[in-house]
Amino acid sequence: MRIISYTLLIAISLPLFAETKSFIREYTYIATEADSKITARAIALDQVKRMVLEEVGIYLQSEMQTTKEEKNGVYNELTKQQTQSITAGITETKIIEEKWDGKNYYIKASITVDPDEVTKHIARIVADKGKLKELEEVERKADEALSEIRQLRVELESTKSENEQLAKQKEYVVASNNLSATDWFQKGYNAAELKEDDNAILYFQKSIELDPTTSKAYYNLGILYDNKGNLDEAIRLYEKAIAVDPRNSKAYNNLGIACKAKGNLDKAIQLYEKAIDLSPQDPEAYNNLGTAYQNRGNLNKAIQFYRKAIEIDPQDAVAYYNLGRTYVDKRNFDKAIHLFEKAIKLNPQYSKAYLGLGTAYQAKGNLDKAIQFYQEAIELNPQLFEAHLGLGNSYRSKDEPDKAVLSYKKAIELNPQSSEAYWLLGCAYAAGNDNPDSMIESIRKAAQLGYKKAQQFLKKYGYTW
Repeated sequence: MRIISYTLLIAISLPLFAETKSFIREYTYIATEADSKITARAIALDQVKRMVLEEVGIYLQSEMQTTKEEKNGVYNELTKQQTQSITAGITETKIIEEKWDGKNYYIKASITVDPDEVTKHIARIVADKGKLKELEEVERKADEALSEIRQLRVELESTKSENEQLAKQKEYVVASNNLSATDWFQKGYNAAELKEDDNAILYFQKSIELDPTTSKAYYNLGILYDNKGNLDEAIRLYEKAIAVDPRNSKAYNNLGIACKAKGNLDKAIQLYEKAIDLSPQDPEAYNNLGTAYQNRGNLNKAIQFYRKAIEIDPQDAVAYYNLGRTYVDKRNFDKAIHLFEKAIKLNPQYSKAYLGLGTAYQAKGNLDKAIQFYQEAIELNPQLFEAHLGLGNSYRSKDEPDKAVLSYKKAIELNPQSSEAYWLLGCAYAAGNDNPDSMIESIRKAAQLGYKKAQQFLKKYGYTW
């Protein structure tokens, strides 16, 4: 890809604009004897995309802030090539028209951008160096495939041997497939950005079909199956990503997360350690390793790894939150509160940090403060099961069983398999002392889900479950 040297300065705390804008370009590829309709289309599509993306980049450059004035103390510098790599992954190229007459492949395509939305995506990707690197690598792979196509075209014209021509023709088709694979990867990435997971799965699968050597396609496909709760398929895909590229540290990290979810904590720790070996400056892997040791009850080890994550990235709100949780476990609630407050300062929308504050203040006996922070956590994330549970506990401790009942019911609505939530709901009914049937029904449900205290209670008083 031709590189035009300029620097784009992006202030993270945008929006800057309001209007969407469409860019339309057309391209005609003159086929050679080496080309089929499929290879001609792959090359024509690649070329028209490059033309449109270059126009998009120039537009964004002209519209975005081009001074080094900082907003909220943060700005990032991107080259045009980086901007185009990101934009290729977060925008959709629509084919308006295409024609093939056996000699020429004509294609007309458009990209429509909402600069506000594009800027938000760019800011988020820039903050995640791994994602930026991933998109740049995909763009480089497209450049390499196109360069190989051009070289093979020259070699085919000069080769006289029929056998050699057949071999070169096969290589030409593979290079063309690799080029198309990068387009499908970018389509998959864009669909995933738009939360269109089913489409993203299809696009990544198509990318893999065309080029089975792209580790990042397996990795991203694994993430999608992970999000769907299909851990077995996610694990298979992460393992495939590693088989294709044994240096894919992110695949080791995510494989560790999946193994932990399957209950294999020892395996998860090994995988996190491998991820750190490959990428020693990745705070996410240290965070995950800390969480694994915290789950084991080794709080000192957990603290060590959370602090390492913070050392690498002092702006990592997740690491401060995780470190706060270990101090809750150590019953050093004042220290925990300080760390949760730091996480919120870094990310005011971090609902789990408010949950942490609620937990810490509840443990200190400050129920009003606990209720305040649980409610703030719920306002930011109404689906946060633990916040509803904690809110119910605080209301029950304040002797407000009716409010506790409402909170526990909401928790159960979010997680119908929580035996603890049913048990606590039964306790809240008991505290209200006016609904014994509902109390027994809730405790019986907790017992059916395996909650030992509920089973012991029912057995003691002659109830079955």
